[in-house]
Amino acid sequence: MTDRRGSGHAEIAWREDGQPLSRAFDDVYFSSASGLEESRYVFLQQNGLGERWREMPPSATFTIGETGFGTGLNFLAARALWEETAPADAHLHFISVEKYPLHPRDLSRALALWPQLATYADQLVEAYPPLLATGVHRLLFDRVSLTLVIGEASEAFRTLRLEDPARDRQVDAWFLDGFAPSKNPAMWSESLFREISALSHPEATFATFTCAGLVKRGLKDVGFGIEKVPGFGRKREMLRGRLTSAAGAAPGFSATPWHLPPVGKSPRDGAAAVAVIGGGISGAAVARNLAEQGRRVLVFEQGDHAGAGASGNDQGILYAKLSPKPGPNGDFNLHALMFALRYYRRYCPGVFHPCGMLQLAQTEKEAALQAQVAVWLRHHDATGLARPVDDREAGELAGLPLDFGGLYFPGGGWLEPRRVCETLLAHENIQLQCNTRIDTLEGDDRGGWTLRAGKDDHHAGAVVVCSATGLAGFAQTAPLPLNPIRGQVSRAAEGESSRRLQRVLCGEGYVAPAAGGWHSFGATFKLRETATETRQSEHRENLETLAGMLPRVAREFAPQHLEGRAAVRAATPDYLPMAGPVPRWDALGESYAALRKNRKQLIPHTTPYYPGLFVLGGLGSRGFTYAPLAAETVSAWLLGHPLPVTAGLARALHPARFAIRALGRNRDG
Repeated sequence: MTDRRGSGHAEIAWREDGQPLSRAFDDVYFSSASGLEESRYVFLQQNGLGERWREMPPSATFTIGETGFGTGLNFLAARALWEETAPADAHLHFISVEKYPLHPRDLSRALALWPQLATYADQLVEAYPPLLATGVHRLLFDRVSLTLVIGEASEAFRTLRLEDPARDRQVDAWFLDGFAPSKNPAMWSESLFREISALSHPEATFATFTCAGLVKRGLKDVGFGIEKVPGFGRKREMLRGRLTSAAGAAPGFSATPWHLPPVGKSPRDGAAAVAVIGGGISGAAVARNLAEQGRRVLVFEQGDHAGAGASGNDQGILYAKLSPKPGPNGDFNLHALMFALRYYRRYCPGVFHPCGMLQLAQTEKEAALQAQVAVWLRHHDATGLARPVDDREAGELAGLPLDFGGLYFPGGGWLEPRRVCETLLAHENIQLQCNTRIDTLEGDDRGGWTLRAGKDDHHAGAVVVCSATGLAGFAQTAPLPLNPIRGQVSRAAEGESSRRLQRVLCGEGYVAPAAGGWHSFGATFKLRETATETRQSEHRENLETLAGMLPRVAREFAPQHLEGRAAVRAATPDYLPMAGPVPRWDALGESYAALRKNRKQLIPHTTPYYPGLFVLGGLGSRGFTYAPLAAETVSAWLLGHPLPVTAGLARALHPARFAIRALGRNRDG
């Protein structure tokens, strides 16, 4: 597992002319004469992007790969040209790696040099992650997606590969940027060129400012044809070319490919509708993602409105447990939280209230964990995401006295769950059908699906099941292990003390600032309980938990006749969501039966999957935090687009992981 601390930010020296210089490599980020014109000439013009984009068919996707994100100037130049030339419904994926990312304040200062790109630069600065840990950061800009991968270049690209050429070979054009080979020879390695070749679409092009021999040899060795052309400004020559063979492709699988559905079995025809079962936050996020990609989406909700199930509380909290330790749970929590904060600011600004959130350290164990997190945050200079506060400052931020310090998340806050779901589903490509319970799913011989609802049949090219505990009701998804968890939220009218609360408080429980004169607080956690009636005993339990944070407010609420709502969440055994394609379970057991004897052995073949069937579930009590990134992952699987997470994290979220683990323990799934 990679070290999530990463390499830290780039150390920048600012020259008298305002241009940034890398202290580590003693090299400039762009031409002092005209960095923007150089970027346009070297990368856009020599890859022929303007002409290629003008000739693209409607709804097409184009992918750029880049070595060295730097200040993001190449990305902004490419985005500006894309907006000018590409079809209105086409989508650009821009994948860039960076070992030493600029700190947000340095990025903002550097991009201020290009006022002609100010609109796009401001959007990049706004979306730029406040904590640039190792891994994949997906940033969304209308019909452009930026996949920023933090890490050493060859290893960063390696983490993107699923080891399936049909999915990995997506890059149509390469920007081979970065500091000069004479300044940074370690980046321009044989392994980097192999990864570039392995990620290249047939006949992918490249352009690079350098003519260094090691670059020419490296590209030729992995199958690129090379051409010298005049360089920019005073530079005499540069290189451009095209992939002519797959000489550098990595051979075979390095691990058993249980996670790979056969390519071509999932219908990707844009004319075929995708059915989404469930109108809560999972279904709404998936539907909106697919709609933004130009797909027609039919959403089936068994309640009488969107968010009728566990997504229907008055207030929802954006909350994730940060961990300084490497591992899929900590990695996903971090990236999901940052993605969610960007996502709701973008898509739900009227119903997301970023008032700030305090995660209180109410126990010695929690205080010790937060002390480790604080060191990690300082390493990344990530106060834009969170910072430690003592009890005095926590109380000042909250507006009420507190007995505990904790972590303060200035961008956190609370949501209006039902309105979030309604807002996400309000798109011209989405059709919501409420009061519709899908009883069965039946695949057809063309790779599509029939969804039966009583006497009515509905047809779709692909299906995403987002029905929480309802996953157990379909034969294809019933084997997925889900634990139902009853949770009851209490609701109280604001009082003289409680109305002073300014931030969301999370600790042993949570409480949100008043909305419309009412506070939500809770919530209970009743494993494997499915009843949804409200209980006075659980109101008392919520009051006791609240008293541990705000005793005066709890006493203020106690005499009231509390209102509330109970719903059932669904959690997985490892508390990570399930986001991805659904295998044929019997076939999976047969394909990988040998894992019962040796769970580490390599079985170099795939297994059958249900074509066009995907699932998003198991979000537990963090649905509004987890759903946006998990939905982005499901959509990428369905559409065959670049994933928004590393290949390793995609496997950690994969619905088949539990069955594979069971085989490794010599058990049934």
